[in-house]
Amino acid sequence: MSPLPPMRFASDLLKGQVALVTGGGTGMGRATAVEMARSGADIALIGRRAEPIENCAEFIRQLGRKAVAVPADIRAPEQIDLAMQRIKKEFGRLDILVNNAGGQFVTPARELNNKGFETVIRNNLIGSWQMTKAVADYFMFDHGGSIVFVTACVRSGLSGFVHTAAARGGVLSMMKTLAFEWAEFGIRLNCVAPGTVRTEGMDNYPIDPDQWLKLNRNVMGRMGDVSDVSAARVR
Repeated sequence: MSPLPPMRFASDLLKGQVALVTGGGTGMGRATAVEMARSGADIALIGRRAEPIENCAEFIRQLGRKAVAVPADIRAPEQIDLAMQRIKKEFGRLDILVNNAGGQFVTPARELNNKGFETVIRNNLIGSWQMTKAVADYFMFDHGGSIVFVTACVRSGLSGFVHTAAARGGVLSMMKTLAFEWAEFGIRLNCVAPGTVRTEGMDNYPIDPDQWLKLNRNVMGRMGDVSDVSAARVR
């Protein structure tokens, strides 16, 4: 892992709290989990691949925080249920959920088939809903908490990503609806919509990374870094 950025928050900001980050083994998910650990939280990590989340958990333990890695697919309700049981056994509580897991692929809408569209919807929208409902049922309806959804800048559409534009737009509307319905339980919900961020996931796209700036212009004139995003998810 690259050198840690300077601390943005007090080291006891999240003291006594437990945070769950899905897709926490790589990229922005890993950076978020580490930032939360440095801010005093204990961490649970969920991901489909055991090795990346376990590597991240071990790194967090070296920072002096408790961390557990739970392999699970957010598209599979039975795996989510087992993950919630494991987290409850390990920590007894959960205060923060970061719905970071997701995925998509670049393709013109004309060439996208129904299966590909459904796959991304199930991952990015339905998977996020299933995680959110499970965390609320197991933990947050009892004592409140904070839920953060990682979305994308889709307000004006997202050329080449009609599937994820639809899914992330759905997540935004879902978040706003749940914020109204669940406020009485002390559950706070928000979305973080990063622009173009340089991570290892960019290797999955047949686009030269330097060309992303032309597709996703921003006032900084550079591609985002995972540390730019992780701090926004802590609070």
